[in-house]
Amino acid sequence: MKRFILIPAILFLLASASYSQEAQGEFEYYKDRDVKTLLGKDRSGGKYGAISLGYSGIDSRKTLVFGQKLTWLPVRSVGVGMGINEFLSEYRHDAITDRDIYLMGGYGGMYIEAIVLPRFPIHASFPVLMGAGGISQMYSDEEFLVGNMFDEFQTFLILEPGAEVELNLTRSMRLAAGITYRFTTPFELKSSESYTTDIKSLRSLTFKLVFKFGRF
Repeated sequence: MKRFILIPAILFLLASASYSQEAQGEFEYYKDRDVKTLLGKDRSGGKYGAISLGYSGIDSRKTLVFGQKLTWLPVRSVGVGMGINEFLSEYRHDAITDRDIYLMGGYGGMYIEAIVLPRFPIHASFPVLMGAGGISQMYSDEEFLVGNMFDEFQTFLILEPGAEVELNLTRSMRLAAGITYRFTTPFELKSSESYTTDIKSLRSLTFKLVFKFGRF
């Protein structure tokens, strides 16, 4: 009985040691080489531009979020840059004013991004945006958005950390899927005497796709 237990145990230890050496060898291979891509050859670099499309829930409404950013890579594992995001929510009907009201606005500031194992074709990054923004409301008149967005305009400071999974598609293109969360300072935006949009409205998750183009 002991022999039947001892033999599988020895085989398991040998297999584990072999796998560990193989994994370590693969890690050293990527570590000592340039950035690995899925569709092309290697290339080093130091800056990129990105556009993103995201989905969020602002004020419990379905919201589209569009983003743009420019990033400098002083080293492959760290990015520093500037970015902006714009958003537009679906409408909510206000019974008092008898209007369909949309929330719209944007925010931007400085990005700091940590990139884990950037040479690997699939890796992770952790961007953080620190800046300021504004939110306002527009109402629909038949098929158009009308109204003065500065009549009810509120500003806020924002901190938006995130996490992304990145794919090195080519030497000059990366595709990332990520999630972020917004923290903002207090504000209050009244659409009528019965309804108020406040700080809780923007404190929510955003799911996004990011297309990055540049020299990595």
